[in-house]
Amino acid sequence: MRCLYGIAYLVGICLSLSPLYAQSSLKDLQQVQLLSQDGCVIVQVNADWNYSASIDLGDFDDCEWFNASIDNKEYGAVLASEWKIVSVPTIIMFEYGKEIKRFEAGLSFNLNKEKILKEINDEIDAIMLRRFQ
Repeated sequence: MRCLYGIAYLVGICLSLSPLYAQSSLKDLQQVQLLSQDGCVIVQVNADWNYSASIDLGDFDDCEWFNASIDNKEYGAVLASEWKIVSVPTIIMFEYGKEIKRFEAGLSFNLNKEKILKEINDEIDAIMLRRFQ
């Protein structure tokens, strides 16, 4: 019986360590698309050399979010190609599996944090309203 509890505990730990935070393979990118089938997902794509330009997305309760790097050897090139990343950082919002909003830094390699966070909050509010209509 203790063995079953031990196995259940390990399974629970594995499930709680979401692949969105691990970001170790292409499967993680597919996980974003699967999660967004039921709601909102925000992905911030950046490069390791431009980490200081990242925006903290930890304050959004109604959307799953994660950071991804185009420098990742396992999925970086696929991510840049599939999502048409032309500058970093780029923030992409998905709803029900489709891209609904994109924010790109352009030549400055920086995003206007206050403006972006307000627009993301406004879009999340719109998503929540659509769910109840």
